Amino acid sequence: MNKDLKLTRQEKKIVGLAALGGMLEFYDFIIYGIFSVYFAHQFFPGDNQLLSVIESYVVFVLGYIARPIGGVIFSHVGDEHGRKKVLIITIILMGLSSLGIGVLPTYSQIGIAAPILLLILRLTQGLALGGELPSTYVYISETMPHKKGTGFGITMTGVNSGLLLGMLINQLMNITLTQVELTNYGWRLPFIFGGALCLISYKIRKTLQETNAFERIHDKPDFPLAYLLKNNLMQLLAGTTMTAIMSGLVVAAIVFMPTYLHEIIKIDSKTISHIMPVAMLFNVITIYFTGRAANHLTPHTILKYLLIATIALAPISYWLIFGNFIIHGVIILGILEGVAAMIIPLLITSLFPAKIRLTGVAMSYNIGFTIFGGLAPIIISGLIKSKISGIYTTPTIYLMVISIVASIGLIFAKSYSTEKIK
Repeated sequence: MNKDLKLTRQEKKIVGLAALGGMLEFYDFIIYGIFSVYFAHQFFPGDNQLLSVIESYVVFVLGYIARPIGGVIFSHVGDEHGRKKVLIITIILMGLSSLGIGVLPTYSQIGIAAPILLLILRLTQGLALGGELPSTYVYISETMPHKKGTGFGITMTGVNSGLLLGMLINQLMNITLTQVELTNYGWRLPFIFGGALCLISYKIRKTLQETNAFERIHDKPDFPLAYLLKNNLMQLLAGTTMTAIMSGLVVAAIVFMPTYLHEIIKIDSKTISHIMPVAMLFNVITIYFTGRAANHLTPHTILKYLLIATIALAPISYWLIFGNFIIHGVIILGILEGVAAMIIPLLITSLFPAKIRLTGVAMSYNIGFTIFGGLAPIIISGLIKSKISGIYTTPTIYLMVISIVASIGLIFAKSYSTEKIK
């Protein structure tokens, strides 16, 4: 690596702390999708097991719907009072809501209050993550503007390691507990564990310093969102549609994949618990090397190749999954998501000026995730259940469609970016 691209000791500390916090928050948010298969019927009882899973994913979607709201609230705080303040508040909220889910009584114990409380806690998680990840992206972008590839590569490796941690915890649970024990109480342990870690990491985040870019802002708009909608609407559209490829891949290929394999393809949970960590290991390695590549290739070029690869490889991946080469298919999808997880945050931070950067990034990221990621489990499960589309064609077509949507976003990004995108 070029010496000019190596991180200083202070920059390594910043990236490390940002990556750790993002990892823990992403872990806490994502384990709902991983473990819902074990507790769905306890909060949404019913004779149809697949329907119970779909109902539990309605709560999953509501967590995503809360993200743009959290993005509005916390991006206003971040553009007005600083990025650090948001990073501290959101990790506290995520920790408390995860602990709450871990100790929440079920429907048989407190009736209708159980799914209502689950909804409230999931909404709180959504609000927190809606501010956390965009703030992390902006913080890294502003802290090391000339080393974005390295900074984002390491940071997003850490953030997506939250997914890997969730998979490893799931594997550990399946090794140490029976299916009955997992259903009765085992699913609670990952939530309690993650919540406790978040509260501990709060102490660490307090040592972060505010970014120089924020300190230099002297013309802050009174209402950043209104300013964004009036002056940077096309950038917002570009950021939202580009996020489609990141959100669609992470949900359809990783978060929803365990449920898809177990409930729809009927693969046993222990097999899935072995497959998913391997795929996630390839995922986080891909993120790191994509960051290295971004020091030499333009973000536009990397995204263009990713979109082409997704359209070409999505059918092959699901063909492998149905051809008894499950791990190979899931690894391919994990690698594609790894490229998206690194390059999309880098691209959307380049779209907006500093005075509304957090607002622009938060709205692009959260709206994109709500539309293209949050709805993915319901769309895929619903189409399969209604037999409108097959169990192979549905996720394949979905990934190809979001690739086309992201391609449109990339065209807009090149035309309307506030920074030059080659």
